[in-house]
Amino acid sequence: MEVKFYYQNKPPKPQLETLIRNFSSVVEQVIELPTSIEVCLYDLGHSVYGGIDVHVLNRLGLNYNLSAKEIPLILIHELIHVNQKHKKILEIRRNGHFYWHGIPYTNQLPENLSYEEYENLPWEHDVKNRQSKVLQEVLHRINTVL
Repeated sequence: MEVKFYYQNKPPKPQLETLIRNFSSVVEQVIELPTSIEVCLYDLGHSVYGGIDVHVLNRLGLNYNLSAKEIPLILIHELIHVNQKHKKILEIRRNGHFYWHGIPYTNQLPENLSYEEYENLPWEHDVKNRQSKVLQEVLHRINTVL
């Protein structure tokens, strides 16, 4: 998988790029992902760890301030969203409407929802249901190689 990195007014972090690139290549063996993704490392503040880009397919954002220890769990979460979009389970159309399994769900951007509303979005429930199993499988594959 090709991974491109973008930064917003911050110096590059080559060690994190290597971690993200290597980890993503193992995740790709566990869930279906596109052949390339874009990872934007931005200062997202203290309470936001990552997110998917609602305008650009296969782009995700990670908080620039995440440590190497925090990256795997947050990256798995966002890559499951990339998987949802890649398989068209989750669609975000140009008109700002979110579709879940082809059914219109909402036109509210996640940042305009309360925490409770956000946590109850069906694509967030899907991630919560899959995240632990995907992470375990990825770690198993990494440990098998080591």
